[in-house]
Amino acid sequence: MAGTQAGKVGEYRGVAMDKAAIVRMLAKGLKPHRSQLPPLPTCRTKLEDHPMGELFKEAEQSHLASHHQMNSWTEIPIKKIKQTGQQILDCMWVYTYKLDKHHRLLKCKARLVVRGDQQRNITSQDTYAATLASRSFRMLTAIAAKYDLELKQYDVTNAFVHATIDREVFMRMPRGHQKPGTILKLNKALYGLRISPLLWQKEFTSTLKELGFQEVPHEPCCLIKGGIIIFFYVDDIILAYHKDMEQSAQQAIARLQEKYLFTGGNDLQWFLGVEIIRDRKSRTIQLSQAAYADKISRLADRTDIRHDTPMATAELLPRDGLACPSEINKYQRKIGSLLFAAVTTRPDIAFATSRLARFLSNPGLEHHNAADRVLLYLLATKHLALQLGGGTGLQIASDASFADNTLDRKSSQGYAIKLFNGLIAWKANKQDTVTTSTTEAELLALSQVAKEALFLSRLLKELNIQLDTPSITIQCDNKQTIRLVTEEVSKLQTKLRHVDIHNHWIRQEVSTGRISVEYIPTADMIADGLTKSLPPNKWPEFLEQLGLVPAKEILARNSAPLEEIQEKLENLVVSLE
Repeated sequence: MAGTQAGKVGEYRGVAMDKAAIVRMLAKGLKPHRSQLPPLPTCRTKLEDHPMGELFKEAEQSHLASHHQMNSWTEIPIKKIKQTGQQILDCMWVYTYKLDKHHRLLKCKARLVVRGDQQRNITSQDTYAATLASRSFRMLTAIAAKYDLELKQYDVTNAFVHATIDREVFMRMPRGHQKPGTILKLNKALYGLRISPLLWQKEFTSTLKELGFQEVPHEPCCLIKGGIIIFFYVDDIILAYHKDMEQSAQQAIARLQEKYLFTGGNDLQWFLGVEIIRDRKSRTIQLSQAAYADKISRLADRTDIRHDTPMATAELLPRDGLACPSEINKYQRKIGSLLFAAVTTRPDIAFATSRLARFLSNPGLEHHNAADRVLLYLLATKHLALQLGGGTGLQIASDASFADNTLDRKSSQGYAIKLFNGLIAWKANKQDTVTTSTTEAELLALSQVAKEALFLSRLLKELNIQLDTPSITIQCDNKQTIRLVTEEVSKLQTKLRHVDIHNHWIRQEVSTGRISVEYIPTADMIADGLTKSLPPNKWPEFLEQLGLVPAKEILARNSAPLEEIQEKLENLVVSLE
């Protein structure tokens, strides 16, 4: 045991865990915590010395059994294919831990993945598959909160394998399960093939249409039938419906279960790493990425940075000299991780992340420190959740910060869109062109949000959601810009053709009644913090405007009850005996 099981693999409440301790825990039927688990095996050959090796081998057998049941491939002699010169792809095993909501091990999983990266003569046009947009998910969640819809979550086991492949693909047999002189001809769209996501999307959408569902034109991953809405992200399926449509919804699920292996059916609690916290009494839903904030905080090099805001008000400038590849890669991992939070549930870091993303190719120490500040700010405020619902109507705001980028004098712009008092869309970015006045910068920002608002308005109509007012009202804190787009005789004095085009387009939309623009003081402008780094004294109000509120469940979880702590300590003591 000491030879193969020695060596620290994790730590739990300050106590080092080795492989032998993990094995003893499993033998006693205890569920290890995430922090106790050894690193995942990176390849099949690592299983022999891995404390979870036998569990992963069992997972392989279970996975292969499901493939045999679904006729995923046909075994053929390799010499037959070698004679034709056709390509034979490699495959690999991918291992993961499945955890419960308390981050304890439920089971070890193994998935066979084709080396689709080896495929020749495949273009992006052949493989593009739509996925549910974040803004669409937030819109649908806001609608569910407002109208008190049921939200049920399902998962399709081995989703891609339900789709029949539309071309000849050959694959070597998986490691640990080879047969001499034999390869596999694929019958189904296995994970890893570039074409598989598209084939699954076509397969699932076709099935839903056969059941009477209709596609939402502006969101291909959302279909409706009467009062039932189905939206999906690859194999994660969500059903939204009124309680009085329960029977029809269950009938639809029953029909789908005749064709696919559906699991789940419980209330929506997690979706794409986002925790869903619902208060049906107040008709609100909170979206939290607390667990994700914990995870990415480990990317920070410094842990001594504590600030109430994600970014200093002083402008960051490019570094002198060149960064080494390892520093560039580390910085890109930090910013990429922050971007997911910034576009999903944390609009408060949108401006900071957008600004930091400008230095991806040559970051310096000051940029790393600034990124660490955002990572640790996110960790310190992980209890904040984006609250949707609890109100009425559509609120839209745009803002610009004129020529605030000293290097090229381009302006920063941002917008925020609230539906039923919950933020469903936002953006913080630098304008593509230099403008010559505040008015021009505000016009470009106004044009950007108007296009997004019109898109969301069309999507709402396709979902049969009627708002109180037919026109879209956009809030702007620049009176001159408002006069330019609303008054009949007002004319923009500019030599910039593209700015003039945006001006005429906005005026056209205002004159037709599709859009109206109203003044709002800068102090009340929700988009102000998306165009600049706000000082600490303005930050609490900005968070309130965004709808980022403390999630009681997250706060309660961070102060676990004594009984739960004692249980964890008892498990730890037993495992170390």
